Amino acid sequence: MQEQLLLQLVNLVQNLAEDMQWMKQEIQTMKQEIGELKAIVHRHDEDIRWLKEQMKENTAMIKAIRDNQLEQRSIQDAMRHEIAHIRGEMATKQDIAYIHERLDYQLGRIARTEEELHMLKKAN
Repeated sequence: MQEQLLLQLVNLVQNLAEDMQWMKQEIQTMKQEIGELKAIVHRHDEDIRWLKEQMKENTAMIKAIRDNQLEQRSIQDAMRHEIAHIRGEMATKQDIAYIHERLDYQLGRIARTEEELHMLKKAN
């Protein structure tokens, strides 16, 4: 009976030793997997930092483009106002025709006056 108990105890110790060996292997596998996960997390951290930098740069570019568009719009508005002002000051076809009539009339008067002056000089 003691031998039988001793054999059972030896079997239990051997089973315990095998279980311990299996647990050591499992722990070693888990350590390797944890190492791999740490490497993956490190790469993801680097990717996230890079993405954040890209987002900052993109945001800065978008703000610059928006500011430039606002500036261009204000320049276009100023040009439209200037064009409208110039068009308002420009003479129309009717104005030009009236100016030509007045010039023709004035030239005719000048010509008569010169003729009269010439005649007066001739008479003297």
